[in-house]
Amino acid sequence: MICCEPRECFEAENPIPGLVSMNADTAPNSSVFTTLRWNGTSVAWLDKHLERLEKHAKRLSIDWPVNISEKITQAKIDGHGNLCRIQLNRDGTIQLRLRESNYSKSPLTAVSHPAPRFLQVFQGAKHADWEGYSKARQTSNEAGADIALLVHNGAVVDGDHCTPIILDSDGVAFSPSLDGGGVDSISLAVLVPAIEKAGIPFRRAKLTENLLGRANELIVVGTGVGVAWLSEIDGQRIGSGTPGRLYEACKVAFESELEKAWTQLR
Repeated sequence: MICCEPRECFEAENPIPGLVSMNADTAPNSSVFTTLRWNGTSVAWLDKHLERLEKHAKRLSIDWPVNISEKITQAKIDGHGNLCRIQLNRDGTIQLRLRESNYSKSPLTAVSHPAPRFLQVFQGAKHADWEGYSKARQTSNEAGADIALLVHNGAVVDGDHCTPIILDSDGVAFSPSLDGGGVDSISLAVLVPAIEKAGIPFRRAKLTENLLGRANELIVVGTGVGVAWLSEIDGQRIGSGTPGRLYEACKVAFESELEKAWTQLR
């Protein structure tokens, strides 16, 4: 099911196997960012996103502005779409850019793709050198799939712009361990209480091929995709082929929580 070997895929392009190449313009510690839902005047879960943004800024030794909320409301907004990227640069400036979320309706299809790798201090932070994630999404679309599931050392560690969650045959929900290099997901944090309220225990784990192969469900969650379920990975069917109780619980909770998550910027 997981067909790519990250080391082999990256060795030809990088002098240090597994590490993404960088240049001065996209050095990871030059900025941090987060992407929020946008409805034309407001963003969703702003406090949660800023809390994560601050943690990532500290990891990259980027000074955190004491007046960041004021800077955000005063910043010019560029572009069009239903997603708003808030970027904090090393010089303290704030940039806001809009883009459109483009996902098909469930079920989605996925291909496996080598996970971008960085120095440990940068791994798992949303930083300036994000091209590897964008290329993974582009590669999946060129293959006719909707998303890429990012693989490292034989396990799924993240999605290209989303977080995978499986429902195991034992009835436990698993999402990738953060020590694998994935990003801590705001959407997942919002949904975990609803998952457990639905009677589904939630755990972090290494999402190996064996664990994926016996999953009853595989869903992805994220700012852009919301909640969606997957029917196949690398051309192989996963789960029952129908939306299940994990998907239904998360879908209802995401829509309910989103209604009360908005903070006005304009």
